[in-house]
Amino acid sequence: MKGRIIFPINLTGKKTSHTHHISIFHFTYIITIAWIIFCPLAWGLDEQDEKKCTNIGDTIVTATKMTTKLNKIPTNITVIPRKEIEKYPGHYNAISLLRDLNIPGLYFTGTDRGAASGDVSMSSRGGEVSNWSMKVMINGIEFNPGIGYIRSGRLAVHDIERIEITKTPSAIYGDQAIGGVINIITRTAKKSLEAKAGIAFGSMGGGNAYGVINGSSDKWEYYLDASVAREDSYQDEGYLNSDNIYSMVRYGLNDGGDITFHGSYKDSSGIYTQALTREQFEKDSSQNPNTGADYYNETEGRLGALVYRQRLGQHEFMGKMEFQSTNYQLYKGLYFEQEGWQAHPEMNMTFNHDIAGMANKLVVGGEYRYHDMTAKRYKASSFYDLQAIDQHFSREDISYAGYLQNELLITDALTMTVGLRYDYFDLEQSARIANSDSWDQKKGAFSPKIGLTYQLCDDVNLFAGLNSGIKSPVRLPMWFTNGELDPENLYAYEVGIRGNVSSWLDYNMAFFWQNVTDKFVRSGVDWTAEYENAGETTSKGLELGVHARLPHNFYGSTSFTYQKSEFDKFISRGVDYSGNKLTGVPDIMFAFKLGYRHRTFGDISLNPVYTGKRYFNYANTNEEEDFWVLNARYAKKIGGVELYITARNIFDKNAVGSGSGNPGNESLYPLPGFNTTLGLNVNF
Repeated sequence: MKGRIIFPINLTGKKTSHTHHISIFHFTYIITIAWIIFCPLAWGLDEQDEKKCTNIGDTIVTATKMTTKLNKIPTNITVIPRKEIEKYPGHYNAISLLRDLNIPGLYFTGTDRGAASGDVSMSSRGGEVSNWSMKVMINGIEFNPGIGYIRSGRLAVHDIERIEITKTPSAIYGDQAIGGVINIITRTAKKSLEAKAGIAFGSMGGGNAYGVINGSSDKWEYYLDASVAREDSYQDEGYLNSDNIYSMVRYGLNDGGDITFHGSYKDSSGIYTQALTREQFEKDSSQNPNTGADYYNETEGRLGALVYRQRLGQHEFMGKMEFQSTNYQLYKGLYFEQEGWQAHPEMNMTFNHDIAGMANKLVVGGEYRYHDMTAKRYKASSFYDLQAIDQHFSREDISYAGYLQNELLITDALTMTVGLRYDYFDLEQSARIANSDSWDQKKGAFSPKIGLTYQLCDDVNLFAGLNSGIKSPVRLPMWFTNGELDPENLYAYEVGIRGNVSSWLDYNMAFFWQNVTDKFVRSGVDWTAEYENAGETTSKGLELGVHARLPHNFYGSTSFTYQKSEFDKFISRGVDYSGNKLTGVPDIMFAFKLGYRHRTFGDISLNPVYTGKRYFNYANTNEEEDFWVLNARYAKKIGGVELYITARNIFDKNAVGSGSGNPGNESLYPLPGFNTTLGLNVNF
């Protein structure tokens, strides 16, 4: 029944027949009234109860390849500090944490294959929903492999200081960052040895565990994070087994220089759950129509990076060398294997100097990327019984790039930032069996940026900017690419306002307009459908975020995003889809959080989340209605021990996480039903 949600008394995440109904609108009304009541009271905080206000100009960020203050960046960058992260215990990897943080302008689907820590697709500001559109880093090191695919398990770090998120294309980072950049920064220990560990169990089955040791001394700093996950999926028979290690060691060479090693290793295996038709979804969304070993898969990834930094008076040099290798196998009636490796050296120089009495910072750099991948497909009766090979090709991707970015403080209040990047691609694919799989391509493109920020007063920071970026065809699933594709080009415009109000509230709001030409789209959902350039798409909208420290130990936050994403020009197979909505992108996202924190009673919070209408095919005939889910958390700390329980989708809303296909031939992946996680964290 529309406007109502189902709440079964059931801890397994599976459907039951004993339910009763509660109006979600009644619940939202109560929460909204509570917000209205509590917010004005914050103005009456006693002086002794006020907490020190952190002005946005005090926050230092590094996600733009330039160390600068947040109020100097001409885009609505989001910085999630450690205090906010600590309100969300129970996350195995940083992507699942970001999904629950409800960041304005950033959309995450449910996990693609059902496991709580599995891969997810994402979209920024109404852009394409995919695993390929954002660059993800840990401590400034890129964790996207050469093809660009984001694997959530690679980001299993558990002692995070902050997360920096830009949602515009990056003219500084290049083609893997057309949807923005996520930089996860781990905590630097204050002692020579600190440690923490945790374990969690989920009601869907299985759980995860981790251990962290880190420390620092005069010249040394280190971080080691090891974790395992053994998780069942919401749909029957699916599971994920994952092991992950991330390490970092930094040594101070002299007063102004240091060298840092980063290493990462991940292996995983599991059974992918399968998509459902609409009829199957409505009957039982937890079913898996193809169970057993039909979709068994294994993945392995390695990363090593060495970074050298040296201060030269007022200036700073950075040199980096990064290697990655990946191996992936999947059986789904046929056996698929992909192997790839990437080498990525980069260097830049930051010049700090005045121009006519105005402080100026200039970053000039260049990078080279070599990526090699081999793909094979075999006829097979199982994962371990391979027969004749029927497809085999290799791909070589060489790219060169140069970039510069300049930040000029015209006055203490007014800052102008300009930047430019040039990318040149040399792509070649060689077929071993079918000549039609062979192609080569050489392309080059410029990506400019310009922006202004103005500190109107202590509480108000204004910003406006143009950002641009490109996406190379090599950043697509290699089975569906071809040599006829031109790079995507995206231009993003925005204007906004952000700041702090007294000591109790901070806010941000931005209007955005994004235009993509030569958009990559697949011409169909069948296996043989390749990507093509769609013409042009636009996304227009508004994003808003508010965080409040309320009286009497209450706290609250809200985020809202409205986005209108459409194909402006798109004709495929003789059908004109111009004017239709982009697939998978919700028109509205809204989330609210109200919490209470007390030393004796612990920390409890409620978090209703709204996802607007989506379409899962180009014709917009496969439509998914809007829906609400309610999440809740409780945590209690006793000394260095934290016990927590989280509950997601409390009213067991039957909703689609992601999907594709036409009516009657849908491919729908369900959002997990009501499920809980019970866990323990210990700091030593």
